[in-house]
Amino acid sequence: IQRQEMLERMTELASDNLELDFAPVFKSCLIDTDDQVRAWAVRGLWDCDDRTLIRPLIELLNGDPSDEVRAAAAVSLGKFAALVQERKILSRDAEKIHDALLAVVTKDVEDLEVERRSIEAIASFSSPQVEDIIRKAYHNVDESLKQSALFAMGRSSDERWLPIVIRETHHQNAPIRYEATNACGYLGSDVTVPHIVALLEDEDSQVQLAAVKALGLIGGGLAKHALTQCLRMNDDLMEEAATAALSSIE
Repeated sequence: IQRQEMLERMTELASDNLELDFAPVFKSCLIDTDDQVRAWAVRGLWDCDDRTLIRPLIELLNGDPSDEVRAAAAVSLGKFAALVQERKILSRDAEKIHDALLAVVTKDVEDLEVERRSIEAIASFSSPQVEDIIRKAYHNVDESLKQSALFAMGRSSDERWLPIVIRETHHQNAPIRYEATNACGYLGSDVTVPHIVALLEDEDSQVQLAAVKALGLIGGGLAKHALTQCLRMNDDLMEEAATAALSSIE
């Protein structure tokens, strides 16, 4: 328990201060005998882009006895998968990541959380097979898989998903609207801006904040105007988020 608390605290400190580097500690804990310690070690490495992590993360995804650790490994591999779109990763590494994630999402039986995070991670690989995976998750009766599908649509950088994500910004359930709004932001198309602006007055505060972030990612005159209006809402969280979004546009 003491090791768990130590790693959790290190993760919090590192997120608050980018100059702190606990990566050597986290790496050494990837083979710890305690499931929670391994899980926190993986989470602590989420911001680390050292390619030597790819192999141990794949090994954790493939064979760790803890589903929590495997799900965390999938999230971290998703960070490396995103580098594929930017051509910042070796092709052989990209292939290993793709194959590991694909093996998870095509299993007949898999833990739901591990499956969700693997679908979200594999979205960066553009192919008809990945498109089918995302579409199948979107049409699943399990709403959490639909949320992951919307997340994946945004991370795919494929504007063919725009009609779906725009439609889902009007969904009756807040978690769906939240993921659809985030997806609009990452897809970056200004056609989504009017739909996102409407969500600045959503009944759910997390959807509102997602809308602010999305407008900051997309930019443009209408987005800047809407964000400027947020500065007058007398809501500290919205004002802080809007200030950050406007700064990112500038």
